[in-house]
Amino acid sequence: MAKALKKKKKDGPSTQLETSDLNLMGMPDSTHEASVDVLSSLWKPVTVALIVFGVYQQTLHPSLPGGDSGELIVAASEFGVAHPPGYPLFTVLAQCMLEFFPFGNPAWRVNLLTAFTSAIVAGVLFVVVERLTSWSSAGVLAVAIFSFSRLTWTWAVTAEVFSLNNLFVAVIMMLAVMFEQSQGNKMHLQMLALVGSFCCGLSLCNQHTCVLYIMCVVPWAVTLLYTAQALTVGMVLKLSVTMCLGLLPYVYLPVSAYTRAARWTWGDQRTPMGFVTHLLRMEYGTFDLLKDHTGQGLLYGLRLYLEHIYMDLTPVGYLLAIFSVIAAVKRLSQQYRSSSVCIFYLMLFAYIVFFGWRANLDVKNPLLLGVVERFWMQSDIVVAVLAAVTFVDFINMVHWLIDLHKWRLDLIFAVAVTVFQLHRNFPRCDQSTNYVVRDFAVSLLNSLPNGSIILTKGDLPSNSLRYFHLCENVRSDIVLFDQEVLTYKWSVDMMRDASSELVFPGDFMQLRDGIVEDGKTSFTFKSLLDANIQRRPVFGCIGVQDHEPSWQSGYELWPYGVCSQFIQKGTTLDLSTWINNKKNIGVDWKHPHTGFPETSWEHVATGEIWAAMTASAFFLLDKSDSYKDGPEKTAMLLYSFQLYREAHRKHKSVPSYWHKNFALVSERLFRTDVDLDKTELLKTSIKQFRLYLKKEPDDPDKNKIKTAIASLQKYLDHLKSSS
Repeated sequence: MAKALKKKKKDGPSTQLETSDLNLMGMPDSTHEASVDVLSSLWKPVTVALIVFGVYQQTLHPSLPGGDSGELIVAASEFGVAHPPGYPLFTVLAQCMLEFFPFGNPAWRVNLLTAFTSAIVAGVLFVVVERLTSWSSAGVLAVAIFSFSRLTWTWAVTAEVFSLNNLFVAVIMMLAVMFEQSQGNKMHLQMLALVGSFCCGLSLCNQHTCVLYIMCVVPWAVTLLYTAQALTVGMVLKLSVTMCLGLLPYVYLPVSAYTRAARWTWGDQRTPMGFVTHLLRMEYGTFDLLKDHTGQGLLYGLRLYLEHIYMDLTPVGYLLAIFSVIAAVKRLSQQYRSSSVCIFYLMLFAYIVFFGWRANLDVKNPLLLGVVERFWMQSDIVVAVLAAVTFVDFINMVHWLIDLHKWRLDLIFAVAVTVFQLHRNFPRCDQSTNYVVRDFAVSLLNSLPNGSIILTKGDLPSNSLRYFHLCENVRSDIVLFDQEVLTYKWSVDMMRDASSELVFPGDFMQLRDGIVEDGKTSFTFKSLLDANIQRRPVFGCIGVQDHEPSWQSGYELWPYGVCSQFIQKGTTLDLSTWINNKKNIGVDWKHPHTGFPETSWEHVATGEIWAAMTASAFFLLDKSDSYKDGPEKTAMLLYSFQLYREAHRKHKSVPSYWHKNFALVSERLFRTDVDLDKTELLKTSIKQFRLYLKKEPDDPDKNKIKTAIASLQKYLDHLKSSS
């Protein structure tokens, strides 16, 4: 019988009921045979992983991506700590990559680490499915659905923590399958339990969302150990110790805090409370994605996730996932006696419900939707496994009518899905020529005066500028500081030495200056500006923190490209000199203003640069409203008009709001005593309004704009008849 089964496995899926059923469960007739089978088939997952890695490597991001990548790489290179919960395991792995792989820029090296991790995920996923079904075609299908989906692929070629989280999910599932198939071998069960315990602890050193899967798997594994009479007091102690050993990377946080070697770090983990605060993400909201945010609720989130499965995991994966409930229940029957698939189903249900409930971001905002959907990958792995298992059930059912095994139609179908995923996602996931964030950061840094103080706001400027400044030594003369962390009491103390060129008039920022209860000194944002404004030019990029508004009493913001310069109120600026200093900002920008997904940081970066090209023109147009008719107002409108005209001449295709603002300034300039051709001003205004409506036909004010066009046309007709 054993020889017959081995022969059938070698030749492909069995055409006989009893053998196909055994293969379907992936249950060999002895533990020894299972070990031999795993070793002999190791080349399959390795081959799968290498193929996937080859695809990822071809589409790898060549420089810094957007989002948290810059912060994560800086933390690794500076021996610092990233934002809560710190991601110590990823940080240490990235440090090793930066230290021992001396090729390419730092961002590319960590991008490569992520691609390598994601490729291993594909190999482990293949093992999970093949052990469950004994069908290689099902493993290929699962890998195609998951590893080549838009979402997985996007985050597999950029420096982020999600691929490592995917790996732990896949490994936990693989160990669960191996654990179940080792029943009857007490020693093997205990060994796998210890490995699983260690991996569970280690997984929590990356992303805490794994705890939902652990809460499902652990009681199930303990029950199996107890049933097999392998759950002794000593075993419980060993499991506890191995779990704690898996958590050891968190020692990195206090060690980093005590050394204070990093020029940028997050939090102060030198005290137990500081460590717990960081570990539990208290500054972000422990069970929320972000603090003080509100989402659309559980049902809306579940609907979006189902739409994502249909679009990204293919309609085939969607349909198979729906019918997977039948496959899960089927495996509880006496014929199969398998519960691991049901546990996977429980993991999936627990995760999507809990995450949909706690994902408190406004997903109608495309950028925030991009933040939320990254966490869907953890459930996508389970969906891919369940779909692959259901696929095998379907093939076996159809086999009663048609001999599908003869022509290996199962494998042909799996390869077809793979080709489909590659064909549709390769163009949109290929980041090999994507330098948008790099160009944004370098362009911004190089546009500022020598010795500038840059107070950043938001992930895009904070993380990208910090990376190029600290890791690639761009503009070593400037001072960078994230103004949004000033409200945290640890911020100044932890980074005062690294930011020695920035004068802090106290220990942390609050709504007033003074001495607080613990003896430390608080300062306002205005006091921070007062202490530095005479020493260096100070800029806010992008915008100003909204926690403490005292600065508005003494300062105003004048645009300086993407940034804004803090100018003391009452300062007289020479408009001609001010405009001339910024005339080259954005002139070398080669990326179009359209074409990037709205959920991407490339979309945000490009939008900021295109807005910066006309920021001065819009500022003068807006500021002219505060002046009565006279030479000052006319001068501002004239400069604004000239800037808009020059910007339009340089670019064939421009954002829609450029047309609207150019039309407005032309119309207002027409009503002044400026020495320009009034007919041409009217023509320009009418033309730009029409171009705007062509690009934005659904503008809420379209009727008002149409009325304005008609009025301007009457003026124009009158001027023509008068001449």
